Amino acid sequence: MIQYWQSKAPGSLMLFGEHAVLHTRPAIACAIDSWLTIDWQTRDDDKILILSSFGEHLTDWKTLTPHPKLTFVLEALAQFKATSKHLITGLSLTISSDINSTQGLGSSSAVVAAMVTGFSLLDSTLESIDARFKLGLSIIRAVQGTGSGTDLAAALTGGVMMLTPQQHTITRLADGLPIVSVYCGYKTPTPVVIAKVNAQWSDTHPLFLHWLDCVSTITEMAAEQIDNGDLIEIGRCMNMAHGLMNALGVSDNTLESIANRLKQTDGIVGAKISGSGLGDCVIGLGTPLTPLNEALSITTTAQGAHCILDV
Repeated sequence: MIQYWQSKAPGSLMLFGEHAVLHTRPAIACAIDSWLTIDWQTRDDDKILILSSFGEHLTDWKTLTPHPKLTFVLEALAQFKATSKHLITGLSLTISSDINSTQGLGSSSAVVAAMVTGFSLLDSTLESIDARFKLGLSIIRAVQGTGSGTDLAAALTGGVMMLTPQQHTITRLADGLPIVSVYCGYKTPTPVVIAKVNAQWSDTHPLFLHWLDCVSTITEMAAEQIDNGDLIEIGRCMNMAHGLMNALGVSDNTLESIANRLKQTDGIVGAKISGSGLGDCVIGLGTPLTPLNEALSITTTAQGAHCILDV
């Protein structure tokens, strides 16, 4: 049995299809070149030792004692224990990350992607991305109560990809895009935003159904233009998608101000909210030709979650 290995997963950004993806419509996300790393070491006992920036947690396979800051990790361990038919040894896990967890860059999905990818060396049934996605999505939904898995899919595959949730189909569209991100300074938890949207719009409201159709059309058009490499058309899709996020009620004055500032910046061809809204980031497509001090240049990565044995 392998005694030492490392699993790594990138952060991610939502590009198109937010909220609609929770209603079986397609969504697009990209992987970013910021990484969460887990160093794995097997043990001679049944203990689980987790070391991270959130502190040290010691438990065992039998009890898997909860920890409020390690819910995704412990849920991953619990589901692996329940589903794996292979002998489970004790583990020491050391988790480190250069993903900014306050700016909606997919840190939670990255830890899930890194966990299920690390498990693949203990259980051969997890060798495929489809199998890892299925397990990872189950973990996310167990912790959050909801979730499309779009960020998870991007973390697993790398690059720019589209998720079709009904079939759990992941389609690679491109290796990357030129993107800048502006953090608005605050974050509303995704489940809170989803609950607010659900309270305002019933699934059968004619306007909401039309909204879903419009978002789906734009997402599919964006996928075609990403595949074609047409930044101008992708930017137009972004601008339209942002307007629809506003219409849904998940924008505010700060986010609108940032989006307008990005659109007026030379070199930026489109801008929109990234993620569930009511906080987090607004992204711009392109490369600013004039200074935009608050903007963070996002480097996308074509590489998804993977393991390293020689550590």
